[in-house]
Amino acid sequence: MKKLLLFIVIIFPHWGLGGCFAQADFTRIYHPIINEAELAIVDTNYYDALDFYKEAFANVKHPFAKDYYNAAICAAMLGKLPLTFDYLEKIVEKGYPSDSLRKDVFFHYVADTCKQWNDFEKRMQLIKPNINQELRDSLKKLYALSAMEIYTPLSPELRKYYKEKYTPKIDTVDGKPVVIYQIRMPFDSLIFDSRMSKELRLQYDSLKTNNNKIYRKNNEAALNKTYAIIENEGFLDENIIGLSGYDIKFKNPYGASIINNNWTFNNNLTTNVLMNGGFNENTGKILIKAIRDGKISPHKISHNIPLRFNIISKSLESPVPLAYTLGNVQILQLQLESNLTCENMKDIANKKFWKKEKLGDYSETEINEKRQDIGLEKLADAYKKAFFKANPTPFIINGGNYQSELSYISSCEVLEKAIKESVILR
Repeated sequence: MKKLLLFIVIIFPHWGLGGCFAQADFTRIYHPIINEAELAIVDTNYYDALDFYKEAFANVKHPFAKDYYNAAICAAMLGKLPLTFDYLEKIVEKGYPSDSLRKDVFFHYVADTCKQWNDFEKRMQLIKPNINQELRDSLKKLYALSAMEIYTPLSPELRKYYKEKYTPKIDTVDGKPVVIYQIRMPFDSLIFDSRMSKELRLQYDSLKTNNNKIYRKNNEAALNKTYAIIENEGFLDENIIGLSGYDIKFKNPYGASIINNNWTFNNNLTTNVLMNGGFNENTGKILIKAIRDGKISPHKISHNIPLRFNIISKSLESPVPLAYTLGNVQILQLQLESNLTCENMKDIANKKFWKKEKLGDYSETEINEKRQDIGLEKLADAYKKAFFKANPTPFIINGGNYQSELSYISSCEVLEKAIKESVILR
């Protein structure tokens, strides 16, 4: 009997002895492979990227829509249209509007040149995403509650003061009426003004305190109800309430291509409600579990944990990566001023460079251990992705942030100094 059980475990390693399908840990068998796929994309090696995507998809039951989308682009670039259509169908099943594919920043080219596209599009229009609309609507209401801006009636004195100070004033310049001072203010907004009298400042402080109290109460109510939903239904991800959890409507008056795919694939309504409620240990544990269970990307929370929560995150069993470990790089365009020639640096000038962030008190090895523990790539990989994203790309690559800067070099000494200061040639 023991030999039989051992045989079952060897042949079916994902099955436990209780006969249940074991929960996959995405931080071990999915995200590291997706990282390799994205690095292959960075190197324009789409064959390897597609192989990595296939491997990652085979390891889990519900891959992320973002990764299906990138894999579909790779397949299209390699002329594997049936595979492209298969992957696109997966994101439509998760709530991506089928009629938006023709307007996509990449796939509108495919739609214009592919004879099979019309048949594919007709088939996609028949798909009804398997979304729990009731849970989706409930979470949307909780998000609205958690993000609601609070307005309370102003005192007559404050209302009069704001009216006098912030009402548009008209003056005449060269015989034409000109608005010289205007601040648009929602009804009953509170605006701090250092010119207020002591009495008005007290009224302002009192109303602000009351508004903050109502805001915190709303957030606490939304957070507790979201905790209850997660307890009863599990973490509501794109497989339950669809992509982003919001009603997706693509509107771009400037052309055929949509511009917010990154928002669509990377937003998670459940996470947004939790973060609006303030980061605490309970929320941290929920998010860590959601990452391991493949409910949200580790990049989602790493970009939303403010620096002030670092101390709390350190106390968790699996700490959330600290705010300064996101893989920030500065993209430098060093351009020589006219008539300036630097010997032995002709190939270096007028090219793009990038340099890494300062890591603070932690070594890169220590930071990488924290990052990889929740499925994030190493910093070196995040830096490569950041540089890649500094140029327009149809791919949705998570990891790394960049800031571009154009610097005009006035002398060869300045150029040499800039290159030596941890600037790495791409």
